[in-house]
Amino acid sequence: MQFYLQKHITDHYRFYSMSMLAIFGIMTVLGVLMILLARDPFNRLSDLVPFYFIGLFFGGMLFTSRSFNELGSKEKGVDFIMLPASQFEKFVTLFLVSTIGFLAFYNLSCYVSFKIIQSVQLAALDRKIEMNYDFFDNPKEKVYFYYVYVVLQAAFLLGATYYHKYSFIKTILSVFVFAFLVWCVNAFLVTCIFGFQHEFWKRSVPFFMVNKLEGGPISWHTTVYLIPEWLRHFYDFALKFLIAPILWTIAYFRLKDQEI
Repeated sequence: MQFYLQKHITDHYRFYSMSMLAIFGIMTVLGVLMILLARDPFNRLSDLVPFYFIGLFFGGMLFTSRSFNELGSKEKGVDFIMLPASQFEKFVTLFLVSTIGFLAFYNLSCYVSFKIIQSVQLAALDRKIEMNYDFFDNPKEKVYFYYVYVVLQAAFLLGATYYHKYSFIKTILSVFVFAFLVWCVNAFLVTCIFGFQHEFWKRSVPFFMVNKLEGGPISWHTTVYLIPEWLRHFYDFALKFLIAPILWTIAYFRLKDQEI
């Protein structure tokens, strides 16, 4: 695996370097411009958190979607397939680059960018940024942003094995189509249970929660129905430990089929 990892980094180091510099530059320049031109200081760290997560999800998915773009070109695809390395070695290399590699460089870029923004704001406006946000605690539910990110990253890595051109756009469309189908199935089942007459469902979270609207014709009240606790625990376990590994495994076998 060391051979292919070295070759991959050697062939793509310019793209990776420019990508990281672009992410760092955009975050830093936007923050500094908001301070110097708009004179709008960042009072708390939580003011910057939305930019962090937007960049994490957008940048991470875009980066991952390019994992197997060599297969989109006939010449590059032949070179990729004929390289003296196993399909497992190629997959693991691109998996590590798009997961651990991206997260390491992205968080390092965010940290350096934050330090620059903090220094500029202190020098220009004499205002410190209050450190009021912990990314992994208080409340602990914030860590689910990262669980969702890992699942989406796995989905986009799988999409990269199916769509070799315009993978990012096609995978987004595929995710929306899948989510819409899940919503349709849920809507059909909920409608069969609650109907549309005197008592009907008002809104729901697919396969998790239903708000049932009861009463009428003058007064109404809402009753909330949740799935059983054991099923909620299973959903939690699946989000943390099942969905992403399953998608990664499917992606590997999809890549393996490309070489048969």
